Amino acid sequence: MAKDQGFEDSPEFRCLLAGDSQVDLTKIGLEIAMDAYPDLNPEAWLEQISNLADRVRDRCAPQAKPRQILGQINWVLFVEEQFKGNSDDYYDPRNSYLNDVLERKLGIPLSLSMLYLAVAQRVGLEMAGVNLPGHFVVRTGWGNTALFVDPFHEGEFLDRTGCMRRVEEVTGEEIELDEEQLSPCSPILMVARMLRNLKAVYLNEGDFNASLPVMRRLVALTGGEPLERRDLGVACLHSQRAGEAIDHLQAYLQAAPTAEDARDIATLLRAAKRDVAAWN
Repeated sequence: MAKDQGFEDSPEFRCLLAGDSQVDLTKIGLEIAMDAYPDLNPEAWLEQISNLADRVRDRCAPQAKPRQILGQINWVLFVEEQFKGNSDDYYDPRNSYLNDVLERKLGIPLSLSMLYLAVAQRVGLEMAGVNLPGHFVVRTGWGNTALFVDPFHEGEFLDRTGCMRRVEEVTGEEIELDEEQLSPCSPILMVARMLRNLKAVYLNEGDFNASLPVMRRLVALTGGEPLERRDLGVACLHSQRAGEAIDHLQAYLQAAPTAEDARDIATLLRAAKRDVAAWN
């Protein structure tokens, strides 16, 4: 677990914050998991992913085409290992932690996509995540030759029309996806989406203590976005961390002094200052 907001125990996450676009998303996912599991050994889970990739590689001819490789990835992950989307308990936080996904063989679209990308990378197949509205898939190829894969639905192959149908199924709305929405997304966007998933789960459960490390990473990742700082400040107050709350609540009010909730946040800020003064 990162001991402070410098994230000294999360070297790959620090690389992402520094602007490195070639970060290892799997390592970042495991660093995030260490917030919830301080004794987690990332190397053991990385080895497990490498073993999955070895099984795929052993079954692919040297000049195998992308669709053939994808077929072998799907066979290993969804037939032999029986990974699947956790539709029954979608908002279980374990669906977002890669160690839990690997152990329980259950996940949500983003975490299963991260696992899929990790295996593909290790067998030499270039793929990227696609941040669809309300859903997440992966893709390989470019332009009209692009092929989309939905790891939440056992590696189902989709074309552009299929992606639109899938979004409609998830959101209940008919959405015409544009080129940007179907394009590869950045590592920073994927990590932010993972953190926001966890943030929503923990806040919905009222588990403010568990939400804090997640929200600290979000504040760092978004460059101190005011709404993220506000939410972190409020969570700090609920977790009896008034001193930390003050900085975030003040930053929000300075950035958005005329916001609709400014008066309420100012009241919370005064309460935090009173709590700190009472300790001294």
